[in-house]
Amino acid sequence: MQPPILIRDSIACSVLVLSSFFMTPYVFAAPVKASAQIPQTSTLKSLSSFLNQLERKHPQLKASQAEIDAAKARTRAASRPLYNPEIELDSERVGFNNNNIDTTTVGINQTIDWHNKRAARKNIATVGQQVTEYEQQSVRQQLIADIFSALADYQIQREIIQSHHKRLSLSKQVLTQATRLYKAGDISKLELEQIRLSSTQTQLTLDRAKTALAGKTQALSAISGEARKGWPSLPYTPPNLQPNKINYEQILANLPELKAETMRVAQARSIMRLRVREQKPDPTIGLRAGGEDSDKVIGLTLSIPLNVRNNYRAEVDEARANIRRAESNLENSKHLTKTRLQSAAQTYQLTYLGWKSWQKIAGSSLQQQSNLLLRLWRLGELSTSDYLVQLNQIKEAELNNVELKGSIWKAWFNWLATSNQFKQWLNGQIK
Repeated sequence: MQPPILIRDSIACSVLVLSSFFMTPYVFAAPVKASAQIPQTSTLKSLSSFLNQLERKHPQLKASQAEIDAAKARTRAASRPLYNPEIELDSERVGFNNNNIDTTTVGINQTIDWHNKRAARKNIATVGQQVTEYEQQSVRQQLIADIFSALADYQIQREIIQSHHKRLSLSKQVLTQATRLYKAGDISKLELEQIRLSSTQTQLTLDRAKTALAGKTQALSAISGEARKGWPSLPYTPPNLQPNKINYEQILANLPELKAETMRVAQARSIMRLRVREQKPDPTIGLRAGGEDSDKVIGLTLSIPLNVRNNYRAEVDEARANIRRAESNLENSKHLTKTRLQSAAQTYQLTYLGWKSWQKIAGSSLQQQSNLLLRLWRLGELSTSDYLVQLNQIKEAELNNVELKGSIWKAWFNWLATSNQFKQWLNGQIK
């Protein structure tokens, strides 16, 4: 089982993004107005529909279902009888010339599963089928998380492009105003060229952002297994999560990867029981009938293997060691999984609180800040260099705000994948 791309590493940068917010002086961004927000219930329905389509069409999920079907077939095979009957035909002639005796017999042999090895094999296959099902559930959760993480990258990049478009529109307006001021003798040629260079740089930044969007679109199409013209949006407001109120034990009990480890312990014990039964030989009974010249012949045979040269003790010792290994792996998995759960919850909470803090301290919109700077520059109370520096600070703050929002969603998807709660969130059970 090989999980797709992991998303935990990508959210480690959220603290750096948050730090850059508070290092940007004199810049505050207001929250998006409620009228511009997409209703959360509508967005969740769209995401749920998107997920249902993925489950029906995604190649990796189809492969997972095929693996489950193969496990079911193995269970059916193991439930069949262990030994098939054998038909035997024997014909012989004793003597030659006129003293010969012809003997012909037909027989059937059947080895009896005296110690019920069939039941042990069936139990091993049944438990193995459950292991496969839980493993595929875990693969499905991680795949969905990676797809939704790629979706967050795509949507955030679109917001970045929108921000660059607005900045380019402002740069063109400023360049037009600067040209008039230069002709009127209010600014120097150097200041005009500074503004022209800033406008060119903004255009180049927009072009690079479009290229990055194309790459993120390709990445999203590749991991989702389909190409789409339109992708679902994410809710504006990320959910709130309180790690101190999470019932980690309850979540751990429902995690498919831990259920798989538990089933592996049960499977190892079933194998142990089979190995013990394999130490005991199964008898073979044969019945034959025929004729010897004019006389009838009936025979009965019984054969029992003698486990003398190989008593299969080593196989039992191996099975016993495998039980100890499976039990140790289960305990280790519980510890590591609980640690990942707590880490995912705490990471999301820190990122979420940073985003909420940024929303609270926002005193005015970036557009208002830009307008204020533009008026001060027109009135000559702000030099061109200072104007461009502070305008770039506003731009960086706006981009950082968008990137932090993307980090929040990727941290949230990581939590959902780790806690196996994607369905609950899309069904509105997690607010």
